[in-house]
Amino acid sequence: MILKYNNEILELDSKINNNNYDVTLGDNSVNFRVINRVLNKLDIIIEDNNKEIYYTLNKDKIFIHLDGKQYIFNKVEDELELESAAFSDNIENIIPPMPGTIIKVNVSEGDSVDEGHVVIVVEAMKMETNLYSRISGKVTSVNVKEGDRVDSEDVLLVIEK
Repeated sequence: MILKYNNEILELDSKINNNNYDVTLGDNSVNFRVINRVLNKLDIIIEDNNKEIYYTLNKDKIFIHLDGKQYIFNKVEDELELESAAFSDNIENIIPPMPGTIIKVNVSEGDSVDEGHVVIVVEAMKMETNLYSRISGKVTSVNVKEGDRVDSEDVLLVIEK
């Protein structure tokens, strides 16, 4: 499968043997064992550490929440889409990893943010999740306020380089 992450095109390859996974994404490889699977959550053991991974899949995106960080991968389906993905704009849409409630909005339209800045806090499944900017830039649109219910495909805010 071909994925786009932070304007980078990556090939995903995985091998599964029972509950043991060997996953290669671009130049990175990881091995882990799944010890429990409930809805959109995996309890895994990786390098002798227990971790929780929350994930949401839809037709064109994969959302992963691990170690307090959110990763959004776009599925690249065909050659034309692959070409346009490689030359995409310097825009980031902040999207929640799963349906939830907005707890805090840390930025306003017009604010400058640095890469790694916590821009929004969302509560889902009784757990607060910090959503980080993956780029440095200017907030061009804030589409939510505290207390709003959001879905996993909602664009909460937009940041442009």
